[in-house]
Amino acid sequence: MAVISVCNTKGGVGKTTLVICLADAFARRGGRVAVVDADPNGHVATWRERAGEACGVDVITGITEKSTLDRVAEAASQYGLVLVDLEGAASQMVTYAIAESDLVLIPSKISGMDLQEVFRTYEVVQRAERMLRRAIPARILLTQMPSLRSNVSQHARQEIRGADLPVLRTEILQRAAYASMHFTGLTPAHPDGDPKALAEITGVLDEVLEILAAQVQAA
Repeated sequence: MAVISVCNTKGGVGKTTLVICLADAFARRGGRVAVVDADPNGHVATWRERAGEACGVDVITGITEKSTLDRVAEAASQYGLVLVDLEGAASQMVTYAIAESDLVLIPSKISGMDLQEVFRTYEVVQRAERMLRRAIPARILLTQMPSLRSNVSQHARQEIRGADLPVLRTEILQRAAYASMHFTGLTPAHPDGDPKALAEITGVLDEVLEILAAQVQAA
């Protein structure tokens, strides 16, 4: 019923990893979830093959720019949660997916270049809002954070908040568990997953579900 697009006009910020982790965590709570794999690299589909039959995540592939709206809308009518993994570009496909979204997550690392792309991605969301004449909630999620607090981390948070961009409370640290799951298929929510990584993913998922629930209540 709810569609979450995960996008950033820059690649390498952890979009696909986040999509996979959230989808698997939601499925292991008993939710019906699909991932629309709109990234030409197709990493979600590759992970799904490695995850095996015990995995409850469905992956929808073969997405084109023309089919984006219809495929996302169709998935939304069949699943409790649809996550859209988008390419790292400000393309028409990204705009179409955002237009169908109930929430947009913008993951970002803390370098200056990454933060510049956060602002650009947020502008894409705002343009979609103006075009549709409806609000599309968006949240920034800091990913691949260093395990120790640093001045760079503090500056990044201050820059985001100083621009009045909404940011999730939970942050994703740089952990081996997130890299290894693309080889093993085991996400943090798997029984053999990393409990510290699971706490982070659970935190993000809980925040996301709270935002979606508040939207339903407001409507």
